Amino acid sequence: MHDECGSARMRPVNRRLSNLFPFGFAAALLLIVAGGGPARAADGFLARIGEAQVLYRTTTVALRANRAEEAQASLKRLTELWMAASARVPGLPPGVTPRVPMLAEMMDGGAARLKQASEAVAQGRGDAALETLAPLKREWITLRRAAGLYGLVECLDEASEALDYFHAMRRNPQDLARPETRGDVIARAAVYRFALKRCEPFAVLDLGIDADYRRQADSIAAALDVVDSALRLRDAALLDRVLADLKTFDTQLSQRYGG
Repeated sequence: MHDECGSARMRPVNRRLSNLFPFGFAAALLLIVAGGGPARAADGFLARIGEAQVLYRTTTVALRANRAEEAQASLKRLTELWMAASARVPGLPPGVTPRVPMLAEMMDGGAARLKQASEAVAQGRGDAALETLAPLKREWITLRRAAGLYGLVECLDEASEALDYFHAMRRNPQDLARPETRGDVIARAAVYRFALKRCEPFAVLDLGIDADYRRQADSIAAALDVVDSALRLRDAALLDRVLADLKTFDTQLSQRYGG
């Protein structure tokens, strides 16, 4: 659906979409040009951080499904991997560590959280373990971004941020009779659709052909299509329900594949 204010309202979209590009391009450029000694020396450390993200995802999925034994085994491997990564920090080239403020402290803090989470799992407190682990996802994303790396976890994180911008419209009743309001809805929905679509190549690289990822992503796309119906009907209640559904779907996708 396009209103008379469409072109004017798409300017915020262009600004927000442009904000999603620099990281991917900068990361790609860094990976291409940084083929010298420092990059090779840091490879082992950064590879372990990437592996840690995968094990983190496995652990949190098992915890949410109340599979304590699986979660405990995965968490044990994650802790061992984290200790191996931490052992490499003193040997990192001088040009690497300044990119991540307080890297050693971050690694020590991560190890402490993993230990606390392991204890919580052993005591049958899965929710407490999830709460303890939660900050690690953000720290590891920050670390990988500082190193110029970008993948599915980072992409889904950005997509969730785009949805938060859209979902914020639920805080106040929306008057869909106003062209500027409809234009704002179109703009925010477009940003989120684009951000999620951009994750597909990363999902293929990370997961291969994953039917469950495709199914969940398709559910989000279908919900976004209903936004057009809400605008056409000037139905604010329908828009509110769609936004609630989108938040649920996005949370499920992010938790399942982003950790």
